[in-house]
Amino acid sequence: MMNRGPGAGRPPARGFGGGPGGIGGMLPPQKTKNVRRTVGLLLARLRPERGWITISAVLAVGSVAFTVIGPKIVGNATNVIFDGIIGKLLPAGVTKAQAVAGLRARGQNQIADLVSGSNVLPGHGIDFTKLGDILALAALVYVLSALLGWMLAYIMAGVAQRTVFRMRRDVDAKLARLPLKYFDSHPHGDLLSRVTNDIDNITTTLQQSMSQILTSVLTIIGVLGIMLWISWLLALVALVTVPLSIVVTLLVARQSQKQFAAQWARTGDLNGHVEQMHTGHALVQVFGRRQQAIDEFGRQNQSLYEASFRAQFLSGIIQPAMMFLGNLNYVVIAAVGGYRVVTGAMTLGDVQAFIQYSRQFTMPIMQLAGQLNLLQSGLASAERVFEFLAADEEAPDRAATSVQPKDGSVTLEHVFFQYEPEKPLITDFDLEVKPGQMIAIVGPTGAGKTTIVNLLMRFYEIDAGRLCLDEICDAKTCAMSSGWSCRTRGSSPAPSGITSPMARRAPAMPRSSKRHRRPMSTSSCARCPMDTRRC
Repeated sequence: MMNRGPGAGRPPARGFGGGPGGIGGMLPPQKTKNVRRTVGLLLARLRPERGWITISAVLAVGSVAFTVIGPKIVGNATNVIFDGIIGKLLPAGVTKAQAVAGLRARGQNQIADLVSGSNVLPGHGIDFTKLGDILALAALVYVLSALLGWMLAYIMAGVAQRTVFRMRRDVDAKLARLPLKYFDSHPHGDLLSRVTNDIDNITTTLQQSMSQILTSVLTIIGVLGIMLWISWLLALVALVTVPLSIVVTLLVARQSQKQFAAQWARTGDLNGHVEQMHTGHALVQVFGRRQQAIDEFGRQNQSLYEASFRAQFLSGIIQPAMMFLGNLNYVVIAAVGGYRVVTGAMTLGDVQAFIQYSRQFTMPIMQLAGQLNLLQSGLASAERVFEFLAADEEAPDRAATSVQPKDGSVTLEHVFFQYEPEKPLITDFDLEVKPGQMIAIVGPTGAGKTTIVNLLMRFYEIDAGRLCLDEICDAKTCAMSSGWSCRTRGSSPAPSGITSPMARRAPAMPRSSKRHRRPMSTSSCARCPMDTRRC
C-alpha cells in the first residue's frame, strides 16, 4: 500500500535555496566539530609522504640553524668596527688596562666601563681583514639558509600536491559509489563546493602551513637558545611578550574558527542556490518564483559576505596586535641593552644581535598566528571533505553467475520502503507482472509511481520484502542478466492497521492492440523487461 501524503512519493526536496527544507534552506554556521579527528585523518593522508616529510624536517633544521647563527656573526662584525673606532681614539703604546685606568683617573668612569667591556687595542683602527672574513662567513651562512629553504619549499609543494591528488582521486571514486538518495538529499552546489573549493583550500593550507609551521617552531626554539646564551636577563625581557602573544592568538583564533567554518558552509549554500536556479530556470519562470529566487540569492550572498568579513577581519587583527607587541619588545630590549653596553656588561654587537633575535623571535610567533587562522580555514574544509568521504555507500552486490531470464515475469512481494525515517511511503506492497503484460501505475503526484520504477532499477534499496525476476531473487544475478534489480531483504512486520492488497493490474493486451495516450503528469508505466514495447 502507498501512503499518499503530500510529497511522500518523492525524495527529500533540496529546495530552490540549495539546502534541505525548501526555499531558503541554509546550513547553520558551525565551527569545526571535531578538530582532533580531522587532524588525525589529515595526518593519515600524509602518511605515504613520511619519507619526504622527514627529509623536509632535516632541511628545515639546517635552514633554521643557519638563519639563527647569522645575526651572531653579523654582531661579531659590528664588534670589530666598534672596537676599531674606540681603539683609534685611545693613545697608542699602552695596554687596555692602562687606558682604562687613565680614563678612571680623569673621572671618565662610563667610558672606562665601555672600554673594559670591549676587545679594543689602543691605537689600532678597524681590522678590515678580519671584518671581511666575518662578512664573507655571514654571506655564506645566509646563502646556505636560502638554498635549504628553497629545497624545503620545493619538496613540501610536491608533498601537498600529491596528497591532494590522492584526495581528489578518492573523491571522484566516492562519487561513483554513492547511492542515488545521497544526491537527492544533498544540494548539488554544496557537493560541488566540497569537491572543488574545499579541496583547493586544503591544498593552500598544506602547501603554506606545513613548512611554515615547522620552520616557525624550529626558529622559536633556536632563537630562544641563542638569546639565553647571550644574556639571560634580556631573554627574560623578551619572553614577557610571549604570554601576551599566546593569549591574543587564542582569543582571536577561537572566534575566527567559527567564522571560517560558517564562511565555507555558506559558500556551499550559495553555490547550491545558483546551481538550482540555473538548472531549474524554466520551472522558476513557470511558477513565478523569479523575484523570490533573486531575493533569496541576495539574502544568501549577504550572509556569505557577513561571515567572510568577520573571518577575514578577525584573522587580520592578529598581525597588528603581534606587531605592536613586537615593537614594545624592541623598545625595552634596546633600552636595557644600551644600558648594559654602557656599563660594560655586554658588547654592542651582542645587543645588535639580540635586537635581531628579538625580531626573529616575534616574527615566527606572528607567522604561527597567521598560519593558525589559515589552518582553521583548512580544517573546516577538510572536515567537510572527510564527511563526504565517510558517507554511506551503495551496498555491493554479491558475486553470482549470470542467469538468463526465462520469460521476464516481475514480482514484488511485501515491499516496504521510505525515503526518510518516520515517513513511510510504500508499506507491504505486492505486485505481479506476467510476461507480455502491461501495468499502468496511476496516482496523484507523490503517490510513489516513479518510486516503484526506481526500486526496480535499484536506484534505491528496499527496506523489506522481495523483488524478483522469473523467481530469481539474487540481486547480482538479476542485475547482470537483465538490467533489472532484484533484491532480497529480511521481512519486517507491517505496522498495525495496514493491509496487503494486490496492486491493480490491467489485463494482458495483445501486441496489435492500440495504445491509449495517458497524461504524463498523472501516471508512470512499468513493463516486463522481456517485452520490447514502449509505454
